[in-house]
Amino acid sequence: MLPVIPAFGRVEPNTRTFTAGEQAKVQGVIISRDGQTIKLRDDDDSVGTIDLTNNTRIQLKHGLFSRKSAMNADSLVSGLRVEAQGKGNEKGELVADRVTFDPNSMKASRQIDTRVSPLEARTGGLEGRAGQLEGRAGQLENRAGQMENRQGQLETQEKQTQQQVGQVKVTADQANQGVSDVNQRVSNLDQYQQKYKETVYFKLNSAVLAPSEKQKLDTVIQQTQNEKGYIVEVAGFADKTGKAALNQTLSESRANAVVRYLEQQGNIPIHRILTPTGMGTSHEAADNSTSQGRKLNRRVEVTVLINQGVVAGSSQSSGPNSTTSATPKQPGGF
Repeated sequence: MLPVIPAFGRVEPNTRTFTAGEQAKVQGVIISRDGQTIKLRDDDDSVGTIDLTNNTRIQLKHGLFSRKSAMNADSLVSGLRVEAQGKGNEKGELVADRVTFDPNSMKASRQIDTRVSPLEARTGGLEGRAGQLEGRAGQLENRAGQMENRQGQLETQEKQTQQQVGQVKVTADQANQGVSDVNQRVSNLDQYQQKYKETVYFKLNSAVLAPSEKQKLDTVIQQTQNEKGYIVEVAGFADKTGKAALNQTLSESRANAVVRYLEQQGNIPIHRILTPTGMGTSHEAADNSTSQGRKLNRRVEVTVLINQGVVAGSSQSSGPNSTTSATPKQPGGF
């Protein structure tokens, strides 16, 4: 009798359940969606099930005062970071009263969604292959019973069958490894690492790019040409000269000037640039009490972030020794 080949398949992550009838709030990243049901990965890596109903409010948050805009369910795609509130049901799922998310996560998730779908399709294909291999193992067991009745050819056929079993096991191990790699890439789709950063400076009360600063942006543009899965974060700042309201407007104008240059002169697609941010006089780069310090504070920081899921895929195709050293981060951190 041939040895039984162990079953295999994708290892499910930790499952989060919700107590029936109790209010709950959860934040995390959408890893999959099936109709009115979404799977949400929390910050502790647990995965919960969120049920949407006709009464679920889906809202987009704006600005510091949490102004919200109503959105439809189609905006809830893989890779989107959301906050869901509602009550648990008898199945341990959360029936959502409200789901909210911010514009930056929405832009990043649109890029991510184009990569999640083919990865999920590949996972399903590998699981199907695993089922076929289990069926083949059962066929080999039946064949072993027939071989017991064929005494003259039993030894030769046993050797051939053992070789086939070994090949099936190798294929199964490769399939399981493929599923693990896909799951890891999906988990990394909401993480980014800094690849390039450049700072451009402005004259007092000005939002006009000097030729020397345009050259810096040209370098950033050149660096993005061979990148995949990148986004550009643009944040403008001002020194403390003048009134706070004027400095806030000035920081926004500087950020917008950089974005226009990247789009118009560098042909960087709009969807790859996060909404430009005016940070006013916050996050000082130097002491505002000196002329040199104020000069360093009149700036726009341009950061190119690379999606870790894409980096992981490139590392796998480059070989097992490929590594990255940048620290993962969420877009929008200063």
